[in-house]
Amino acid sequence: MDERDWTDRPLTATETINTNGIRVAPQETGYQSLISGDLEAALALLAPGASMLGFAQTPETSDHAIRIARDQALLITAAPPVSEAGWNADGFAFSPAGGRFACLSLTGPSALELLAHGLNSPPPKGSPSAALRFAGASALVTGTSDGLRLWVERGHLTFVTGFLMQVAETMDGV
Repeated sequence: MDERDWTDRPLTATETINTNGIRVAPQETGYQSLISGDLEAALALLAPGASMLGFAQTPETSDHAIRIARDQALLITAAPPVSEAGWNADGFAFSPAGGRFACLSLTGPSALELLAHGLNSPPPKGSPSAALRFAGASALVTGTSDGLRLWVERGHLTFVTGFLMQVAETMDGV
């Protein structure tokens, strides 16, 4: 028997977790880039009109940045930014991130409660940073009109998916 037949794995593009009024599904993300330094200058050049998102904030356009730290963000764009990787004279660094981050959509009336099960402290509502530790892994959390988006580095996706499934199965339906 091949060990891959019995080990955990991340959700495929067409799979979802549907249990107890909670739905977890993979989400397409667009182009991912990391920016650091002067974030305002980076957005002005790479994605004019893009908003900067903190914890659970919902993007207004397909182009947006997710704040990781005071001077770092994950830029999500519909098209690849037109810029050379590296340091820019306007005071920021830019590097394509490929598919470094996987995105999971958490929807349903208990989405925030599901997220809270993986946190060491209450959800940081109102935080200008979307970064936190979720189930021991670095993650970013943004909002949607009907739930949340949980961004995790792809290498942690199998573990995070398994954790979400176990917790969702134990929660009471709403």
